[in-house]
Amino acid sequence: MEFTVERTLVRRGRRWVTGGLVALAGALVWLILTREGTGPALVGFLAIAAVYGGVKDLRKARLPFRLRIDAFGITLHDAELAWEQIEAVSLWHVPNTGEDSETTTPPKPRLTLRTAPGVTFPRKPDRRWDTPSRYTLVDCADLDQSVSVLTAALAEHGGAAFETAPRAVRPPIPVTVSGPELVVPGGERYFVDGRRAGTRTLVWAALALVFTYSFWELVHGRIVGPEPFAALGPLGAIGCWTLAIRSYGRWRKPLRLRVGPAGIGMRDVAEEEAFFSWQDLAAVSVGRPPTETDPRPWLVVWPLPGTRPQANPSYIVDGHKAFALVRLDRLPGGVDAVVPVIRAYAGERYTETA
Repeated sequence: MEFTVERTLVRRGRRWVTGGLVALAGALVWLILTREGTGPALVGFLAIAAVYGGVKDLRKARLPFRLRIDAFGITLHDAELAWEQIEAVSLWHVPNTGEDSETTTPPKPRLTLRTAPGVTFPRKPDRRWDTPSRYTLVDCADLDQSVSVLTAALAEHGGAAFETAPRAVRPPIPVTVSGPELVVPGGERYFVDGRRAGTRTLVWAALALVFTYSFWELVHGRIVGPEPFAALGPLGAIGCWTLAIRSYGRWRKPLRLRVGPAGIGMRDVAEEEAFFSWQDLAAVSVGRPPTETDPRPWLVVWPLPGTRPQANPSYIVDGHKAFALVRLDRLPGGVDAVVPVIRAYAGERYTETA
């Protein structure tokens, strides 16, 4: 399977050059008409930077590039490595640095590899001090084929060399190795915590009725209970009805984890469910997430590279996406009840972290 980057870079380079030249022409006209140099100078500087970036993309597109992934290994225009010479190949995700990273689409990953000991590679390694030499082959945003196509090729030919999760979470194993999820008896298991929300709904609704009735009697000249209590009827009724409606929504959509042959579904209180199918998961771990100082364990899923491209992860570890689903002590039965079910369905995907 062969990949190229030429069309993407040419299209992007032409866009930057065209936009930069138009902006530069506008800045010159602005300068001639207004005789004020500050605004046109700033626009002109930005336009020149855009033209420069576009020219760099066009020059890069003219350079020879080839990326082929097959049963032999990975072939580039200036090097070729058999799978025996590759320690690991992975899609390296970078954190989303947008102003609103929760709503913006995550950037596409980079294709990286680490060579086996003693193998030379005609590229400069990435600057990293905490891991062995890693080489970036291409930014997937520059490819003229989708990340899912690239992932399928790596899964088909890479075997255990295709690193699908951090090695601290799961050692490299072929993507085709899965758990016994289809042969676990009992069907789907549910862990639901909605009892407290139902009780709170009834309590807040009862208080709201009391406040409403007290104020109604006060308006008609009859005071029920202490006068200040009746006078606060409107505020109390509004507040209690608001809390009752909120609790009712949490009652209808309580905290729920479901685990079954199809995958793992997690719904937080009053939210929509996030579902992860087993075929899209590289690992399932139970432990303290890297971003948490609280030692209480969480259920964390690590999707295969290329899956869920539009979803922002809870965090990124060693270039791999992770989604922290729920702290296990929030579920009925806690760790003792949930972990055996997760382990039974996840099989070799399951691991425990510190």
